[in-house]
Amino acid sequence: MTRALRREGEPLAWMIRGGWAGEREATALQDGLAIAGWNEMDDLSAIRTWDELSKELQRIYPDAARNVIGNWTGQLWKFTTEIHEGDLVVMPLKTDPKHFALGRVTGPYEYLGDRPEGFRQVRKVEWVRPGVPGKAIRPDLRASLGSLLTVCRLTRNDAARRIASIIETGTDPGLDGEEVVTSSDELLADAVAREPANLRTLTIRNLLEHWGFERRTSAVVTVIKAALADEGLTTRPPFTEGSLSDEVTLVPQGAEPGSGVETADNVADTEDVSEPQHMTLRLGNLPARLVSVPSTATLTHAKTLMLKHQFSQLAVIDDDGTYRGAVSWESIGKAHVAFPDPSLANAIVPAPVVDHDALLLHQIEVIYDRGFIFVQNADRNRITGILTAADLTRQFGKLARPFVLIEEAENRLRRAAEEVFNVDELRAAAPANRRSRVHQATDLTFGGYGHLLKEPQRWSALGWNVDHELFLGLLEEVRQVRNEIMHFTPDELSAEKYDSVNGLLTLLRTVDPRP
Repeated sequence: MTRALRREGEPLAWMIRGGWAGEREATALQDGLAIAGWNEMDDLSAIRTWDELSKELQRIYPDAARNVIGNWTGQLWKFTTEIHEGDLVVMPLKTDPKHFALGRVTGPYEYLGDRPEGFRQVRKVEWVRPGVPGKAIRPDLRASLGSLLTVCRLTRNDAARRIASIIETGTDPGLDGEEVVTSSDELLADAVAREPANLRTLTIRNLLEHWGFERRTSAVVTVIKAALADEGLTTRPPFTEGSLSDEVTLVPQGAEPGSGVETADNVADTEDVSEPQHMTLRLGNLPARLVSVPSTATLTHAKTLMLKHQFSQLAVIDDDGTYRGAVSWESIGKAHVAFPDPSLANAIVPAPVVDHDALLLHQIEVIYDRGFIFVQNADRNRITGILTAADLTRQFGKLARPFVLIEEAENRLRRAAEEVFNVDELRAAAPANRRSRVHQATDLTFGGYGHLLKEPQRWSALGWNVDHELFLGLLEEVRQVRNEIMHFTPDELSAEKYDSVNGLLTLLRTVDPRP
């Protein structure tokens, strides 16, 4: 059980939806309210503890699963207790897609018993900006507004400060240190006009936002590389590597010989925008932060550094860039056995060093066998990163998770279709040129299930007590996510897209709880 932590005088930010289909939005905006729903619940003012609220929900909804009761308890506890006057609130508008209402909470929880069902659990809100266009909210913050919950706190990426700024100015200032997003054309024009001593620097996230993207899929990288190449620009370091919060500088390349302009031809660690995007996952695609010690350090210093960062191994690199090897807990243990008072030099062992553009699949066995490898830069003149077995496992987990969730959703759709529809109905959901190949539900594409279930009569045949339009919308969102993750990217899915996938899977598990 979590509680909202706040610093004195600082408001928190919350999202409160106006109903699954936006049915409460007009009343909320007209009457200056945030409305929570939960039609069957009475006045909650007398409830003083989380447990009391949970028991009341169990009484009103005896058939709801324990985890569902816990979820509802959390949302209603936030609405009645944790939200304070002065806090900020955002309501995504289903009735005006891609727009948001922003305001401030001005009153405590109230129960309006004379209102229709579903409109009684309320908080007074001053809707300062009732129709903010989505384009005024930067993608990383907009992604936080995709949760399927009716009530949730917004915490990611400095949400409260930024929402307060949007309320005051109508503009999202972005994360501290990140510049305001313009357009890709304006960004490129500015970068081209810069003097060599004042080149344009921005985060990779910021760079992507100028093109309207959130993640570095192969298609996205191809578009940005082509645009940079057309303007004679590239990035230092490559924007295809590292985390989204890392900074890159837009630098000129290919200037005429003798022009006196320092170009990317003379600078290491730049993106090769002339090459097509690799279709195969390479080491340079993975973030690999490097911490090292010089060979002059003491063994005690190295051990302390490893404990501080919870590292299992550490690079030994001198100040002039000379690579000496590595120390690990294993090599340190052996040094203490072999020497009464071992030095750092006694614990240094050789370690594999791999080119930055090496194919990842070729290195997996080495990584798991040795526990780690060091990665050198494109010019092969210095070590720039480390990739451990733990990093690899974590990275593959990030990549595999959406595949696993979507695969389960697809399997559940397939099982339902096999049990309810005949071959002719399944074929009707496929494009005309593929119908002869459809003999069972397995032969449908993921998008085919949307076509299959779009027809009201076929939808009714399933017997699912779920809103038809909302389900189809969610199915289409997940289809787009599925298509996107077919292209490798080192960037995780946004919270909004994960919520879509989890939302579809939750609905499918609810209408058919079989494993």
